[in-house]
Amino acid sequence: MTLDLRGVFVALVTPLDEHRQLDHADVGALLHRAADDGLAGVLVAGTTGEGTLLEPTQRAALTRTARTNAEELAVAGTTRRPLVLAGASGPSPAALHADVEQLAEAGADAVLVLAPHTYPLTPEELVDVHLEVAEQAAVPTLVYHLPQLTGSALTADALAELAAHPNIVGIKDSSSDAERRAAFVAAVVDRDLAVLSGHGPSLHAALRDGASGSITAIANVRPRQVVRLHAAVADGDHDTAAQVQRTLARTEAALGALQASLPAVIKAALQLDGLVTERWCRPPLRSVPPARLDAVRSALLR
Repeated sequence: MTLDLRGVFVALVTPLDEHRQLDHADVGALLHRAADDGLAGVLVAGTTGEGTLLEPTQRAALTRTARTNAEELAVAGTTRRPLVLAGASGPSPAALHADVEQLAEAGADAVLVLAPHTYPLTPEELVDVHLEVAEQAAVPTLVYHLPQLTGSALTADALAELAAHPNIVGIKDSSSDAERRAAFVAAVVDRDLAVLSGHGPSLHAALRDGASGSITAIANVRPRQVVRLHAAVADGDHDTAAQVQRTLARTEAALGALQASLPAVIKAALQLDGLVTERWCRPPLRSVPPARLDAVRSALLR
């Protein structure tokens, strides 16, 4: 299966109601907004979406809701159907296989695979995990590279080995290591594998170095600016791209300084903008308290 993974994807937050259950209406509203703003698709149940804190059945339900809304957009004919990527995770290979299978059945176009990370894995061990998952998966898979949190890092040679598998179609690299990401791009330049940046502060550099697209948290609150940055790089207008990158970086830095988790801060920002009903997070993450909402509002003005 061939997927067009170029362009802007948002690492979507997971809207929850006061009972900490999925708010399916808000999920649909965010997906429609992403399509209206020109995004290529969404990632649900990723890190920003609190994926590892959701139950497997919740990750599947979230994926199903996103896919249903994406299909509605296709029927309406107002835009191309946004792709729905879903984040799979699990503490063991068996749990990971089960999660991938459930997300595929729920309608994910592709599954972003986070390898078990109780123990730091060597590049060779990461290759083993991702090849095994891809071999059994009913939909294409992407590698989730998050070494700053998992302690497990790929090499360019390891990625080239993964790229040889026909069911592995991309990598989301969320590290800040621009040199390694450029090496990833070079290692798969002749392969049908998309390198997607998940690190907002270095997005301009990633696209300039040949990344296929992006899956970022900042696209929740600044989707049009991320689209503009992509367009500027595609047009060779690196002055504009650098200017947009600086603006995005200021906003990210201001949000990151609020002493709350990234999902909590983004949900608070979206609630302030009237885009989600509630800002609740899955425990143990705490939601932004009312007394801190003014600080979030000020951060959005940066």
